[in-house]
Amino acid sequence: MHIIAFSFECGGFDNRLMRGGLSPLVWNLCREYAARGHRVSLVTPAHGRLDALRERFDLQQLDDPVTDTVPLVLDPKVWPEQPPTVDLRLTTTVHRMRLDGVDVHFLSSEYLDLLPDRLYPPPGLEGRDLAHFKPLVFQVDGLRFVRRALAGEPAVVHGFEPYYHYLLPAALAGDPRFRTVSTVAANAPITQKVYRPQVERLLALLGADTCGLDALDGPPPAEDSPTAVMARALAGTRLHTEYGPDHVGLFPLVAEYADLLDFVSPGQLRYYTTFQDTPMEALFSTLPVARRLREQSHKLLAGGCAVADSWLARDPGAVDRDAVLRRLGLDPSRPVFYHAARYAVHHKGQLELMRAVEDVLATDPEVSFLIRCTAGGGTDGPGTVANAAFQAIADRHPGQVRLDWQLADEDTLFPEAAVADFCVFPSKFELDGFLIAQAEAMACGAVPIGTAQRVTSHFGHDRPAGDPDATGFSVRGSFRDDDPGLAAALADRIREAVAVHRTAPDTYARLSANARRVGRSFTWARSAETRLAAYARALRDDPRPLPVDELLALGWLDRLPEPAWSAHRAAIERVALARGDADAYARALGVDVNDLDADAHDRLFEAAHRRADLARCAELARRSGRPEQAARLAGRCRLTREPDGTWRVDYTHPEAELVEVVVESASPVDGSGGAGPLGESATEALDSDEPAPAGSGAALAPLAPDGPGRFTGLLEGPPVGRHLVARLTLRSGRVAWDAVPVTVPPFLLVATDLDGTLLRDDLTVSARTRRALELIGTAGARHLVVTGRPAVACRQLLRGIGYQGLAVCGQGAQLYDAGADRLLSSLALDLDLAREVVARVEDVLGRVELGIVTSPPDSRFKVTPRFGERVRHGWDVTTDPALLWSEPIDKLILHHPDVDEDRLAATARDLMGDAVTVVHSVKGMVEILPAGTDKGTGVARAARMLGFTAADTVAFGDMPNDIPLLAWAGHGVAMAGAHPDLRAMADEIAPGNDEDGVAVVLERLFGAPEVRR
Repeated sequence: MHIIAFSFECGGFDNRLMRGGLSPLVWNLCREYAARGHRVSLVTPAHGRLDALRERFDLQQLDDPVTDTVPLVLDPKVWPEQPPTVDLRLTTTVHRMRLDGVDVHFLSSEYLDLLPDRLYPPPGLEGRDLAHFKPLVFQVDGLRFVRRALAGEPAVVHGFEPYYHYLLPAALAGDPRFRTVSTVAANAPITQKVYRPQVERLLALLGADTCGLDALDGPPPAEDSPTAVMARALAGTRLHTEYGPDHVGLFPLVAEYADLLDFVSPGQLRYYTTFQDTPMEALFSTLPVARRLREQSHKLLAGGCAVADSWLARDPGAVDRDAVLRRLGLDPSRPVFYHAARYAVHHKGQLELMRAVEDVLATDPEVSFLIRCTAGGGTDGPGTVANAAFQAIADRHPGQVRLDWQLADEDTLFPEAAVADFCVFPSKFELDGFLIAQAEAMACGAVPIGTAQRVTSHFGHDRPAGDPDATGFSVRGSFRDDDPGLAAALADRIREAVAVHRTAPDTYARLSANARRVGRSFTWARSAETRLAAYARALRDDPRPLPVDELLALGWLDRLPEPAWSAHRAAIERVALARGDADAYARALGVDVNDLDADAHDRLFEAAHRRADLARCAELARRSGRPEQAARLAGRCRLTREPDGTWRVDYTHPEAELVEVVVESASPVDGSGGAGPLGESATEALDSDEPAPAGSGAALAPLAPDGPGRFTGLLEGPPVGRHLVARLTLRSGRVAWDAVPVTVPPFLLVATDLDGTLLRDDLTVSARTRRALELIGTAGARHLVVTGRPAVACRQLLRGIGYQGLAVCGQGAQLYDAGADRLLSSLALDLDLAREVVARVEDVLGRVELGIVTSPPDSRFKVTPRFGERVRHGWDVTTDPALLWSEPIDKLILHHPDVDEDRLAATARDLMGDAVTVVHSVKGMVEILPAGTDKGTGVARAARMLGFTAADTVAFGDMPNDIPLLAWAGHGVAMAGAHPDLRAMADEIAPGNDEDGVAVVLERLFGAPEVRR
């Protein structure tokens, strides 16, 4: 058959064109296909290396140069300085080289020859330099070349890494001459997207249908839903990226149109099609691509990865260990720990590795580390120091740490791997399997220390130490940048490995022999044969169903063929029970799901609960009708608002090792901002191949352990959305999400007038209103009394109704702490200004009766004899108005026996303007206060003290003096019998005070206290 390999990187035949594991993967497969008699054409950019290639190989230019246009449609949010479209007019030449039976076609143009040293555009170019589009230009020019020059016979077109060929499957889907294969070599975020207008333009240019793009991604989750909150939290990690609706999913595009989806290990296939037990599992299950992968499981192929024949042909025992290590400046008597990979500080775990190196050497200097972090440069140069902090560690530990940044060939790498006692490969986010580098080191007998991730599970290093097939040591997988837990675990494993090497030589020898055997079992011959069989089926349109054992491993019980339910009944039963899947469990038992007994429901619930599948637990509890299950589930979380405005979370799960809750934050999520002294500088990060997570304003805040399986913590603000969204890391290493419904109070401050509002006409607070006030406290809100009464007149009244909080008194002039019986502040009215008010009003309306309230600490009422019927026992009555001005006063009160309060107040306002504040709250009485003083300004001061805003506040009142209060609050409620002016401006009218109107509204607003469990 004709196999066309389509790869952005292919330099397995020449390390000058190698920047990662993709090169040996592509080249070794092509060689194996050619060795079996197949026609193999490899299409790749020349990367500006034609002159260097001519020095070593026979290159021939094919035909004449071809000039074409590649249209770029630019996202204005990313490229604000560029026009919306840019047409690249490029002239492309093609040079062919025949090597080991493979026809290698190098495409060369102005864009394809950019970045000859690093090949790949660094992420920092996006939005700044159109060289960012070099891979996209390769896709378009490469596809044109395939159609123009390689379409003479049916062919399999195999693209490597979706980001570098995502146009290929859709562009060739309607062409009967081609079948397409997509290899996922590194686990880029499955939610990675590309600008849709660009995709549509290029697919149209290439003659492909774009109508199916709408179905690839589906609508976004509802705002503030648990899924949306989870996605925001994940957007600050390397697992997920958030995009707008003008983007289209890259992997869904490939998965929809490719004939085969190829993975480089069985574990990678299982990981990338389920994300089981990882932070992405819950979000992934909501994506359309998750459903499509299940429906198209016949497309899935674990083609594998391998070690080069040339490497396996070498003899590690022939390497002179002493000579190699002495040449490297290391002591041959010490155990050697080896790491060789492209520099990628975060997802390859190199930051944590270097932290572990320093940790180990601080207590045990008799250990050597041989670390190679390739960062560009050729074999003849020293390499680029990509991280100055890493280099400083090596410089501080001469003779213990050998750090090399140079790009090396097999002649250099093999002896270094051969002298290693251990190899350390701590990949994170399952983004990298080190599938070649780790296998090469293991093939030389190095005992691996690596993360226990699915992608590398076939290496066996995560097997228990007593397992006869164990190969090494594992640490838990990590899904964080700069993970201190991973660094500490690596240091512990290195110390454990050193102890085994020094004190248990038989154990070390067994692990080393197992590692050598496993590493040498991965051959390109076997990998090529697996893929060739799949290619042949694709060309025959003869898809192979995924085997039953693989469907069981994936947990896709709904995709099992009918015969499997009898032939594999016991295995299905075990998987269904372990996942808490009642429907599959009942079917495996041969009974109706409604006939499952109580014991079966208990087993299913316990299994789901152990793995923190709490949504399934809720469904099982509902189905079984078991109140104890529902109660256990409901009791896992309690959320309460503390008096200081913080929120207390108490969470319980017996299997949890770490619980984190999603909160609003302006900083990057998940600790990615805490790189510390080993972090990259800004310049280093810009040059790095790793794009930094963008973040999304949501962060994960860890709760503090409070006993086995119990966690507690205080949040600065309420949970994000309508749920408390928590991420649980279980002792097993599984990561799961929980969404606990909560009711965040619609208002955090409830401000109530007293007379005619909160109080009944008999000056009591009804039992119903008391319960409503308890309800707002339970919900985490605060009650604030706002009254026209002076503080001195409130003391007994507030004590009688059990009020202990802050009170706004004296129409806003006073702040009073009822619990401490202490006046916090009070504003005084200028005496001359008060006398002027009296004089000017009497000039217009005739004599008025007067009352004043003296300033604290006495705060006495003094009135003239005919002040009115409301004169109280204990007030001072004086026949001489001049005596009213003998001491400082807080306010002046006017009463006219023949003029109603509305006209009296209006007259005072007209005469005095803004010099004073004029209010009236009691029939027949008009109050004169210092300018700018009213219930609105008073409650604003109190709210600031309590940490609330107007938007947090609902206010209740009944008289015109409550107008500023209701106007300031986010929601204003007037009582049914309120003054018409107040009713006219209120947001809502409540029943009257004797009908418990305040309670009626509070019960509706706050509802049942769901936050208390």
